[in-house]
Amino acid sequence: MAKSSARETVIGTRSGQVITFTCPACSKENTIVFSMPKAFYKESRDGRCSRCKKIVTVVTPGQE
Repeated sequence: MAKSSARETVIGTRSGQVITFTCPACSKENTIVFSMPKAFYKESRDGRCSRCKKIVTVVTPGQE
């Protein structure tokens, strides 16, 4: 049976084709690089910290 776990949500920022977010566990700044425009403009995605390997949900607010 799959274990349901609620992931922490963090706010990320978009810049070019890069999304940056800060890990809530270890405070390391991480980046997600996209080459496909459709995936880049999603409002939320899962990100993994490169230092502590914690998985978080990264939310990037839409541009208005």
